[in-house]
Parts: sequence; structure tokens; C-alpha cells
Amino acid sequence: MVPHIRCCIFQRINRINLELLIENVMKFLYWEVQMPYPRTGDHPEAMVNILVAIIEKTPAGGATLDDLKKAYKDVKDQQPCDKTISRIVKRINLLFDPLAYGFDEDRNGDTDDDDDLLTNETPAVKIERRNGVRYYVFTRNLAAGPRLDPGMALMMAMSLYPQQRTLLPDEFEVMMKMVFEGILHRVSEWSRLRQEIERYVYVSDYSPTRPHKNMNLIENLLTALRNKKRVGLVYYRAYDGRTVSHMVEPYGILCRHNAWYMVGRNCEVGEQHLYRLDHIERLNIVENSIYAIPKDFSLKDAYSSAWGVWTEPDPGPLEKIRLRVVPGVANKFRTTRYHESQQVTDLTDGTVEVYFEATGIREMVPWLMSWGQTVAVLEPDWLRLSVIEGLKEALSLY
Repeated sequence: MVPHIRCCIFQRINRINLELLIENVMKFLYWEVQMPYPRTGDHPEAMVNILVAIIEKTPAGGATLDDLKKAYKDVKDQQPCDKTISRIVKRINLLFDPLAYGFDEDRNGDTDDDDDLLTNETPAVKIERRNGVRYYVFTRNLAAGPRLDPGMALMMAMSLYPQQRTLLPDEFEVMMKMVFEGILHRVSEWSRLRQEIERYVYVSDYSPTRPHKNMNLIENLLTALRNKKRVGLVYYRAYDGRTVSHMVEPYGILCRHNAWYMVGRNCEVGEQHLYRLDHIERLNIVENSIYAIPKDFSLKDAYSSAWGVWTEPDPGPLEKIRLRVVPGVANKFRTTRYHESQQVTDLTDGTVEVYFEATGIREMVPWLMSWGQTVAVLEPDWLRLSVIEGLKEALSLY
């Protein structure tokens, strides 16, 4: 029963949650030890997803067969049969205890009986039957597991690979098991933390309707920025409802008021502009291109003083804004910072005077109108008049 290690190369999984942890676990799972393992085919990602599902469901009594089938289908995009799930559960148990199951002469260990354990040790994944339903329960306490650093253990194990057929075969198996349990310990900690956050913390705000689209655009833009490549855009222009094409040299990515923007130089007009990511209908990197970002350009310098996200090349000069806020609402300005330059002064009558210094303050008009009769503009005069005109236009709709 000398183990033989076979290392396979696989593509990195592009997942938002558990990405790094799952990647490490999968790297380990692809070291396929030819012990009496039940045949499962090449299902490393499905195996990890099933194991994580069992760990997450265990505090509530365990995962059902349907839960495991869903975990399998989420990554394989096909419905597994009961036998496939049974084999994967056996494989998980064998990773914790290589001698857990018997095996026949062709060494495949494929008996399709979930209860054919040889050892008295409780398996890592135990099956409990309650009211005619199978529940899969994770029994290991990963927090009390090995504290050997998984990266160091893997390096040690790999260094033994040329000699492991004749030297220290048992120690090699133990070391690989410690690597696996150490990585799973991190998965378990993350899972418990996520469950607590989902139970006790809820965050809600307006956000893009297609966040994955923005994530893909950000990935492509970061690639273009890193390699200094231009990008071609098909862009929806909100102010006139037209779709236009642009060639842009990206300077950076900006997030403000829960919306993502690309800052870049429009090659057609030779000016710097902002492009809202969820208005980009299509983006492609122009490989046979190269450009340089101006050495004196800084995202922070360009936009830290702006009130909003000014899309024109020049947001205008830095201006001083003073507001008078009525009692009651005044406390909102004491407890909420609407701009980095905000200063609040309490007055004797219970009102507060709020001071800002910002560029692009024409974008303040809709925000000021939203406060209705509770906020008055004291200066500058042109902004005060703009709010009055805006309120008159809004009133005319009624």
C-alpha cells in the first residue's frame, strides 16, 4: 500500500467567495493518492463545495442529499446521481482516514455502501438518519486540528516526493493529511464568521443592478492599466440617450456614491473624462496600443475636492459654500460627513451653519433640493439662485 502521488495542472477557479481558500484546498486535492479510494472522476471543485456545504449545514443538524446535489450542480452544471454523491463523501472520509474503507483486488474500494467502515473511528462525514431522511454531519473539530503551517508542510511533503516510495511513506501520508486539515481549518473559520455576519449584520444601500458586469469591467480595466493599453468603449450617454463609441487611455478607477467610474483621456477630443462603468455596454482592450499616464496625474488630487463626480474636463474652481440647517435636521449634519471639507457650527437658535469648500458644486443642486425647507443656501449667490430655479421647475410639474 505504498502511495503514489500524481500532480495535475488545473485552471484557477474564478470565484468571489472562498476563492483563495478553495484554490489551496483544490491544489491539495489534486495530489491524488492511489489508496483504496472510491472512483469519483475528476471532481475536485465539486468535492470541496460539498464539504463546505456539509460544514456550513452541520450546526443546523446537517446537510441533506439534496443540499449536496445542489453543491455539486453549482460547480459541475449537471445533476449528479446518488452514487456520485456517495463516492465523493467516501473520498472526503478517506482524506481524513486513509484506512476507513475496505477494498477489493482491483483496489477501487467501490462498494456503494455508506456504512462499510473498517475502523471504529467516527468518520469525518457521518450519516445520520432522522425521520427517513439522511443528514450528512461533519464531526471533526478543525479548531483543535494541527497547527503546522500548510504552506511549510506542503513544501516538506514535496521535498520528500523523490524518496517517498522507499523512505518515510507513513510520515508522508501523515504530513499530507496535516496539510489538508490545516487548510480546512481556515475554511471552517471563514464559514463560521460568514454565518455570524449574515445573522447579526445587514447592510443595505442602492447599488448597481448588475454587479458582476462591473466586476468584469474592473478586471479588464486593471489589466489595461497594468499594461498601458487603450480600451475601446461602446458607451451609453445619459444626457441625450445616445450610444457612442470612444477610444480611451485609462488613468484610473474611481468609486463614489456607490457607483464605479473610469477616469481616462478621450483620444478623439484629447481631454480627460469620466465614464460610469454601468453605462459601458461593451469594452475591449486594444492590444496593439501603448500610452503613458501623465506623471503629474493623481486620482486623489483630481477628485478629492470635487463634490460629486464631475464628468466634464474642468469641474471649475474651488468654491466656498455655506448652508443654514433648521433644528432637528441639524443633527444629521453633526453626525454625517457629506464631504471631506465639511465644518459645522452650532448657532444659539438651535440651527447650524455648515461650511464646504469644493469644486464642481453645480452637482450639489439636486442634493440641496432634496432637503426641501430644512436647508437654505447662504452662499454663493449663483448656487442659491440655481436651487430656487430648480424648485420652481419642480413645482411646475404639479
